[in-house]
This record gives sequence, structure tokens and C-alpha cells, in this order.
Amino acid sequence: MQTLDALQKRIQTTGDLLGVVKTMKSLAAVNIRHFERAARSLTEYAEVVEQGWAVLFRSGELTLPAGRETRALILVVGSDQGMCGQFNELATRAALQEGDRIVGKGLDVAYWSAGDRIRIGLEDAGRVVVKHFSIPGTLGGVNLMVEGLVPHLAEWYRSGQGRFHVVHNAEGEREGYAPLVHNVLPLDKDWEEKVTAAPWPSRCLPQTYLPTEVLFAGLFEQHLFASLYGALVRSMAAENAARLAAMQAAEKNIEDMRAHLQMTFHQIRQDSITGELLDIVSGFEAMTKQAGR
Repeated sequence: MQTLDALQKRIQTTGDLLGVVKTMKSLAAVNIRHFERAARSLTEYAEVVEQGWAVLFRSGELTLPAGRETRALILVVGSDQGMCGQFNELATRAALQEGDRIVGKGLDVAYWSAGDRIRIGLEDAGRVVVKHFSIPGTLGGVNLMVEGLVPHLAEWYRSGQGRFHVVHNAEGEREGYAPLVHNVLPLDKDWEEKVTAAPWPSRCLPQTYLPTEVLFAGLFEQHLFASLYGALVRSMAAENAARLAAMQAAEKNIEDMRAHLQMTFHQIRQDSITGELLDIVSGFEAMTKQAGR
């Protein structure tokens, strides 16, 4: 049986832990809104970039070739902060499935990882990680990471066109998040037809006087930036949603544990008081009998 002092210490420790969990829960809730706003802003920005592509294609000065890729690159985005359940495992599993699907089409697949746990998961599955990047913790860090990623990706694409996919978690119904595969490249004939077929939002069709090469280079860079930035902020929003769900479950478990400890403490204390009272009564009765003799 536990002593009252030991139970009191456990109750105090449980209360301290509950305070930490509530703080983490509040931070996760704030971060979700923070990254969700960034994701919504990025969606609007990506729509503007796509309209720029539409202007370029409708000018008739550029026609993209049909896709004939022989290789593919998959960037897998995860988390290194923990307390978010199966977040990294789901992203890794989705990336492996996507890689197997692409290999089944006869393409060679290479992997980039964002997050140490993602890299470990891919390597444990027998995949070679060609490049690795650290996961940022702030929106400013996301900007720096994307700025570092874009030149690597542009160099890879210029060395021989191929497919580029980003695998990351996004907010969903299951555990607050679900894996998502985003196809960023190639920019081929099918993609051009899809962009051109979208209705223009106004009656006035814009014109451009920039050289085709300059406009293409600028739109290509912004396309990469919007795709990578969007994937990262959506992943970070999903990560915090997963952490919020984990903290809510932890909070309930800790509260249940504290209630059980407090009930046990009161029960043991009551039994102790009852035992002491019985000892006093027994002692009094014994003294009374002795005095009566």
C-alpha cells in the first residue's frame, strides 16, 4: 500500500504535468491558426501565379512538350518535434507507396527528406536519401528553407526533366491529419491544357511585354516557391493539429489519473483516521476496565 506522503507527491507531480500539457495544447492551437492563415494566403498567391501561366500560354509564344520522363524525385516532409502520434510514419508510408507506384511505371525514383525521422524511416525501408533538409519551426524558417530548396530543385530539373512530388501530411479527418501527394513537376502539355482551360476571372485579358524566356523563368521559380511553401506550412499546420489531439488525449488521461490518486489518497487517509480512532477507543475501554477493578 502506498503511503500518504508518496501519494501526495504523485498528485503534485500529476498536477505539474497537467499544467505542461495544457500549455502545449494552447501553443498547438495558436500555431494551427498561424500556419492555416499562411496556407490560405499561399493558396491565393498560387492562383495568381497560375493565372500568369495562363497569360503566357494564351500569348501563343510558348508550347510545352508532352511529358516523357524517365525519372522522379520525391520530397518527403515530416516533423522532428514529437508528441504528434504517427505523423512521420504516415508520411513515410505514403512516400514509399508513391515511389513503388512510380517505379511500376518504369521510372527511377530518388528521395529527399525534410526531418531526421523521415530520413531514418526511408533508410530503414531500404531507400537512399540523396538530400536531407532540417524542418523549420517558424514561418521565417520556412522562407529560408524554401529559398534553399528552389535552387537545388531547379538544378535537378535542368539536368534532365523529370517528375517531382512532395509528400506531406495535411489536416484531415483521421487523427486531425492525413498524408497528401502533391505533383509539382513536370510542366508538360497536359498541365498547360489544364491551366489554359480555366476561365479567366474578368472580361479583360492581360498582355505581357516581357520576353518569353524571362517570364517563363520568373513563373517557374514562383511555381516552385508556392508549391514548396504550401507543402511545408500545410504540414506544420497538420503537425500542430496532431499535437493538439495528442495533448487533448493526454489531458484527459492525466485528469483521470489525478482523480484516481486523489480518491485513493482520501480513502487511505480515511482508513488511517478510522484506525487511529479505533485504537483510541480500544485504549480507553482497556483503561476503563482496569480502573473498574
